[in-house]
Amino acid sequence: MSAPLTLAVRQTENRGMRPPVAARYSTAFACLAVLLGLAVLRPAQPLAAQDPRPDDRLRSAAVEALAPGKLLVAARRLPDPNFANAVILLADFNGEGAVGLVLNRQSDLKVARVFPNLTATLVTAGQAFLGGPVEKTRPMALVRATSAPAGARHVLDGVYLLIPRESIEAALASSTTSSHIRIYLGYAGWSPGQLEAETAEGVWHVLAADADAVFDADPSSTWQRQIARTDVIQARAGKEIPWPLQR
Repeated sequence: MSAPLTLAVRQTENRGMRPPVAARYSTAFACLAVLLGLAVLRPAQPLAAQDPRPDDRLRSAAVEALAPGKLLVAARRLPDPNFANAVILLADFNGEGAVGLVLNRQSDLKVARVFPNLTATLVTAGQAFLGGPVEKTRPMALVRATSAPAGARHVLDGVYLLIPRESIEAALASSTTSSHIRIYLGYAGWSPGQLEAETAEGVWHVLAADADAVFDADPSSTWQRQIARTDVIQARAGKEIPWPLQR
């Protein structure tokens, strides 16, 4: 997926999704962009409820750290059920908005159900993940590889994003272990400036990522371990610890 992103922003009426807490977003969705034809749509996120305000310097540094390949770790007690205790990999971030995948929510759906025409393997017997609240039936894949698979977009060292269905199917057919490819249904998106505003308000912690964090062997405990990293950052804020904390 080497072609550049095509981004378009518009507003539309909120239809059928849980109204966000923040009053300024109560009547509209934030619509983002097209990632090679992938429309991005999700409601703006509320502030973390009753969350202690971290040091303003850390919030400012977190906004500066936003970039493709970073982790967004949901603040404690985030009230939106779509993103409570979520860890999101930013796949793209620029002046037109952002796109990400929730890494730590497995679905009850087997990969074989998403791609019924593929020959059954150990990989297709694994579970798909819930990548976000937008286009929940649309599959995407993250692949762990030393070089880019055909049709892939580089996200961070050793991790690539696949969107075209035929590219995902080819990667699944050639994979021998589910630890090197994961399927995500749906995604998260932000309109221009929205993610920066949420991060400045303390909704998201921004951390460095690597392939081990993305392909965590125990997704159910990913948030707990990543939020512990933010605790270390906050505890050492007065000691000029660089942001984001490196592994």
